[in-house]
Parts: sequence; C-alpha cells; structure tokens
Amino acid sequence: MSLAAPATVHLQEANVNKSLFCFQPNSGATSSGVFAGDDPLKFYFPLFLYHVCIVFALSRAIHAVLGRASVPLVISQILAGALLGPSFLGHLVPHVGELFATPEGWVLINTIGGYAFTLHIFVIGVKTNLGMIAKSGKKAIAIAVFGTAAPHLAMYVTGVTLKERVPAAWAASFLITNLTSWWSLSAFIVVCCTLHDLNLLSSKLGRLAMSAALIGDFANTFSIAGVTSYLLAASPSEKLQRIGFASVIAFTTFIAFMALVARPAILRLIRDVPEGALLSEARLVGVLLICLTCSFAGELLGLHATYGPFMLGLMLPGGAPLGVTMAERLDRLVAGVLMPLLFAQGGMRLNVNKITDASTCVLLEAFLVVGVVSKFVASVIPCLYCRMPVREAVVVGLMMNFKGITEVVYASSFMDAKVLDDQVYAAFMINVLVIGAVTAAAVKFMYHPEEKYVAYRRRTVQHKKLGEELRVLACIHSQEDVGPMLALLDASSPTPVSPLAVYLLHLVPLAGLTSSVLRPFKHGERNCVPSGTTDSERVVNAFQFFVQQRPPGSASLLPYVCIAPYATMHDDVCAVALEKRAMLIVVPFHKRLAIDGSVEPTSHNAGAIQAANTNILNYSPCSVAILVDRGSLSAVPAAAAAADGFPHRVALYFLGGPDDREALALATHMAEDAAIGLTVFRFMLPAEWQKRGGDTEDHHLDEEELQEFVRRWVDDHRVAYSENLVSGSDEMVAVIRKTSPAFNLLVVGRRSESRESPLTAGISDWSEHLELGVLGDLLTSTDFGCKVSTLVVQQQTRAAAGESSR
Repeated sequence: MSLAAPATVHLQEANVNKSLFCFQPNSGATSSGVFAGDDPLKFYFPLFLYHVCIVFALSRAIHAVLGRASVPLVISQILAGALLGPSFLGHLVPHVGELFATPEGWVLINTIGGYAFTLHIFVIGVKTNLGMIAKSGKKAIAIAVFGTAAPHLAMYVTGVTLKERVPAAWAASFLITNLTSWWSLSAFIVVCCTLHDLNLLSSKLGRLAMSAALIGDFANTFSIAGVTSYLLAASPSEKLQRIGFASVIAFTTFIAFMALVARPAILRLIRDVPEGALLSEARLVGVLLICLTCSFAGELLGLHATYGPFMLGLMLPGGAPLGVTMAERLDRLVAGVLMPLLFAQGGMRLNVNKITDASTCVLLEAFLVVGVVSKFVASVIPCLYCRMPVREAVVVGLMMNFKGITEVVYASSFMDAKVLDDQVYAAFMINVLVIGAVTAAAVKFMYHPEEKYVAYRRRTVQHKKLGEELRVLACIHSQEDVGPMLALLDASSPTPVSPLAVYLLHLVPLAGLTSSVLRPFKHGERNCVPSGTTDSERVVNAFQFFVQQRPPGSASLLPYVCIAPYATMHDDVCAVALEKRAMLIVVPFHKRLAIDGSVEPTSHNAGAIQAANTNILNYSPCSVAILVDRGSLSAVPAAAAAADGFPHRVALYFLGGPDDREALALATHMAEDAAIGLTVFRFMLPAEWQKRGGDTEDHHLDEEELQEFVRRWVDDHRVAYSENLVSGSDEMVAVIRKTSPAFNLLVVGRRSESRESPLTAGISDWSEHLELGVLGDLLTSTDFGCKVSTLVVQQQTRAAAGESSR
C-alpha cells in the first residue's frame, strides 16, 4: 500500500509493516478545518484523535458482547484493530482502511502507545507487593519453575526434531529461540490484568497464579541475562567477550542506580505526604520524570523500555500515597484511553490474507501447541502433588497460559525488527486471540470461589447450643461504622455464661495494589492499608476497649485486615466466617441518617458496598445481619433509660418464616442475661385468611418457637409479647408506625426464603433496597419517616448449609 504525493514535493520514506510509505516530512500537526479546504485526517493530531475515538468506541462495543463470555478486554481491543485493519475493513473498503494505515498514524500510535505501556507497567510494578514472593509457598515456586522450564525444554526438543522442516529464514532470525523464550513465560502483567477482568484477584487460586507468575518473571529475567552474558564472555571472539563483560557491568550498574538513586529520590518525594492525601502535581511529575529516566537508561543499554520502570515500580511501596495516586490519576487515561491504541495496532497489523503457506502455519502451530500443553501439564502436576482438587489444579494450569498483552508487544517489536513476516505474524496473533479468549472463559466457567463456602451444617443463632459462645464476624468499612457496631455488640449482652467471640474484619477497597490482602491485624505493623495504618489502629483500639470493659471471660476479639476489590470482597468475608465457624455476620448498611435528617450514602463507594452486602447475603456460610444506623442505638434515649432503667429497648416484628425465627433467636439472646427491654410484636391474619393455605411446616415451627419464647422469657415487664390480628398490610404498617418510636433498635427478618404473604403484598411492590427485605426496606425508607436503627436478619440459607446438595 502506498500513498500518492505531489511530484514537486520532496518525499520522506517510512518502512511500516514491511511496506514502503511516502509522506510529506513537514506536514502540520493541526489543520485549519474543512472550511479552509484542509483534510483534517492528513494532519498528525486530528488523525490521532480519530484513531483514539474509533478504537475506543469499537473495542468497547466488541467487549460489551464478548465480555459476557468472560473474554478479557485486551482481546476485544486486538479484535477491534483487526476489524479496522487489512483483514476486514482494509480488505472490503480499501479507501477507508487506508485511514488506519497511514505512516503518520503508525508513527503516532507507536510513540503514544509505547509511552502509555511504559507508564502502565510502572503502575503495575508500584502496585505489586514483593512480599508475595517471600510468602509464596513451595507450591507457587514449583509451579513457577516447572511451568517455565517445561515449555522451554519441550519447544527446544520440538525444534530439534523438526529441524529439517524449519525454514531458513526462521533459523537466520533465531525465530524459534525467541519464540520459546517469551511464549513459555507466564507474564505477571498478563495474569494480573486478566484476573482483574475476571474478578478473581482476591481468590485463592488467583493469588497462587500471581505469585507463580511473579516468581517466573524474576527467574526468567535473571536466568536469560546470566546465560546470555556467560555465552558472550565464553566466546573465543575478544569482541564478544568485551560485550559480555560490558553487559554484566551495565546491567549491575543499572539495577544499582535504580536501587540507590531513583528509589531513594521517589521515597523522599512521598515521605511527608499527609495521611489519606494524594501526591501533589509537582511530586507526581517528579516521580514520572524519574520513571522515564530509567526507561531511557534501559534503552541505552539495549533493554526494553519497560524493563526499568517495572523494576523501579517493584522497589517502591504500594498503597498510599504513591500507588493510590498513580491509580487515581493515571489508570483511567493510560489504561482506558491510550493503551487500547497499542493493542489495536497489534490487530491492525494482522492480515489474514497473507496466510498462503499452510505448511508454515502448521509448523508454527505445532510449536505453540507444544508450548501451551507442556506449560499446562507442568503447572498442574505440582498442584496435584500437593493434593489440590483436580478441578482447581486445571484452573491453575489455565491461568498460567493466559495470553494477550505482552505477546502483542513482543510480536509487534519482532515484526518491526523483521524477525516475523506477515504470514507468521498473522498466524501467531490468531493463536494469541484464541488461546487468550478460551483460557479466560474456561477459568471463569470452571472456577466459582463461592462453592467452597458451603458449611454443610447449620451455623445460626437459632441452632446455638446452650452456653455456647456466640461467634460474630463484625465487618467495618470506616470509623463511622464503629459506634453503631459496638452498640449492637453491647446490646448482645456478653457474659461469662454466654460469651461473645468477635472476629473483626476491617474492609478496605483495593487501591494502589494489584493483589488483595487478608491477614490478622498486628499493632505497629504496616498492613498495606491504602488510607494509612492509623485507620485500622483506631478501629481495632475501639473494639479492644469494648472487650476490656466486659467482665473477664465475657468477650474476646480477633481482628483482621482485608484489602480487596468490592466485587470480590465477599470472598474474604465468607472465607473468614467459614474458617472461624461464625454464626452471624454483621455488615453495615450503605446509607445512614445525616445531621439534617436526610438519608445520605456512607461513602462515595456506597453502590459498591451495597453490591458487596448482596453478595455476602447470597454466599454466606452462616446467618447475616445488616445494621442500618439511624443514631438511636449509639445514643440511648435518656427518657427511656430513666423511665424503665433499660439501656436498650428492642422491638421485634415477627411475621413468620426462617429469617424471623433467626431474628427471634438473636433478640432472645440479647435479652438473656442483661437488663434489655424486649418486645415481640407478632402479626397474624384472621382465621379465614389462614385457612386459604400456606406453608404449614413453617407455621408449625413458628408456633413452637413463639410458645417456647413466651414460656421461658415473657414477664410483661422486661420481656413482653404482643399478638396483633391484622387484615392486611395497611393495619400492620399502622401498628409499626405507632409502636416503633418507643424503641432504639428494631429487629426484623429479611424473609428471603419465605413465600409472599398478604401482610406484605402491598408493600413489596415499592421496595427500593432488596437486600433489606420488605419490612427492612419499609422501616428505612424516607417516606416512612422512622428514625430508629434497624437490624435486618437473614438465617443461613439451605444452600449454604449444604441441605440442597444433600
């Protein structure tokens, strides 16, 4: 393809994709517009903006379809480039396709895309916690070693076996050697970004795959550098020996420069940043300039431009303030807008019409299949040896074969260096697309972390044995959640006879880090919390003070810190609940009562917190309670305390069903050994309504529980019971509206597994927050006007107890 130019103008040649282009060397950056007679697409900057807009829109449209099949975003971006390139648009409409193959456009995309990729990989390095390597067990090390060495050996043996069939051009350009070195590598950036797309960063297998990939990256980098330097130094040629010694000295000096100069300079820039604040513009610019300096130094030494920034990023601390600043100010622009250009360019170079020699493609396919299969088998064997379930071992093997980002970058650079021709490149990129899409979709289809949270026994407050401790997992998002949660625990009346075991989980959104964190909290230890360590310190100190104020043997505390994306935060919550055999998980609601009486979100992540609460309700291995704070529970009404001497007045509205029975058991536990006023309001339909049908088993269980409650606890002073015969939801709401202001905590069941009742038929149509159930949503709605804190209880579901599977 060539572009025509006037004969009177001196032309400059450019070799792009092995085709000769001619263009004007003094073309302007911007045009004067179509009204001045200019074609904007003949100028650098408008052409670049055109590429950005088209690539972004098309890649997002493709991902809207393929994303449903769990295909990674980078695969959609490569496909977008392939559709715009000579494989589709350039072939069907050559005149339009030329707009994406101009020399100006290629130069811009190469430059801007390379710069974006350098910044992106620096951000990935900053977010990466090198502690993953130190904490990696033998399993991760074995997967990294075997998963890297096996495909190297297998592809080498295949090359020796098929030596006679290898084309001379491949041997001259060392294609097999280069192909083996980076096809057999499980690049950390590929594994990390793909797991992020699949929402598996915080999963157990996701952490294992990232640890193995990071170890493999380090081992591969230093082994290749060492072997190359040794071979050069051992060469009989004095020139090659000098090059070998010089490369070792240069590589060592480069690493020392980053460790002793660049890293201390950046640490000095971020040293005195206030807690919770981002880096100022001047400091951020300074960090970026140091990063680009390392990239330039790497290029001078013959290393890839991304090597220096990635190594420098690994040397720097993730989280706040550096990692959070990079994520907040660079991720959206770099990864969202500029990076798609780089991957789309890889697709634009793909020309399926160049595939004409079937034997060459079959030979390449043989090498790639051998590499994929050998890596898969070598990654699965250590997992099976460690007695990992077969299904999980297969998933790990698939994760180690993720393809996409680095393969595109390396293939494009090899094509520019004329190591790959058009045909080999096209066949190679097709393999990248197929393997990348299939492995990601297979992992998402096969691996469901929620399946492991089935407890296979009842872990509820209702089934708690007499005298057994109540094990509560208290989840805290911010310091504002501490007061209401402690007030609720105080109302649960811990005593030496009926002790309370509190497992505190401080939930922090993942920001500035690539890997999630879940570990016990230790005072004085850096917990990698993006908002600073003092948040966790204050939260834990408040709970420890609560425990210390109880009588000896009444309460215990075990605090944890969890840093994870909101999309997978429920995995860690459920994992802790399952491991500690918790009976109840208490999570805060995502909205609270503001000072002016309105309802406001608890944070700017309120929608994500709501989604996390819903996931916890769906997958929890025990009962769950959502605490809606309205200020009444933390601040005990002085008038009520003076009138009857009760520090807490609790009301339970009972309609029937497993969730209501769980709420009754929890309310009974609260009033068991403490001076807490409890009133149970039971709503019943007239006899003629009850005869029309219903769940007779549930009704029988409700009667048993209520009769036992009345017999053991009701004294009509501290603990009262009231039956209310109502004919519909209007009368029930009227009773609730009249009685609720006298209490400072309302307890209701979520009724997640209960049938629709005439008592709720008129209310359920207007429910806004489904995670609260019908009554919970009614009590917390602004229209109802209730200003009393509410606790919505859901009993462990049958599926979570393993009853459905049994």
